[in-house]
Amino acid sequence: MPTVAGGWLGEYHFDHNLGQPCGFEATFSAVGPDGMFHGTILDDGPLGEAVLHHARQVGEEVIFTKVYRLKKRRLLPVRYEGKLLNEGKLLRGKWAIVHSKYGVSGWWEARRSWEELEVGFADEEVKEEAPAAERRERVPAGG
Repeated sequence: MPTVAGGWLGEYHFDHNLGQPCGFEATFSAVGPDGMFHGTILDDGPLGEAVLHHARQVGEEVIFTKVYRLKKRRLLPVRYEGKLLNEGKLLRGKWAIVHSKYGVSGWWEARRSWEELEVGFADEEVKEEAPAAERRERVPAGG
């Protein structure tokens, strides 16, 4: 089963056209045996970086709360719920500002930009290629 671990590029949109869509880049850690994971999200807009709280994956369902690091404003946490689709290459769901007086909410979508495992596979390929190159160097010329 696919996990959220890796990098994601996406956009969040506001319900009722209350604002312009905003792009973001997210990085999620490996999912633990209890379904919990960690991560950061960097919004393209002025709100900047956020960290995840209470992030959990259960099956294809993903739930987390985004808390902005920016302390100058009183930014409320944002609750995200979504689902892994397209064999784990797409995340799509709804979001809502927690404790908002105005009920600000919307939908979001993100596409996988890289998987955590890609780093491990690249390292393994390099390790496998090195011994073969060494063997070629040890073969005497002409035979």
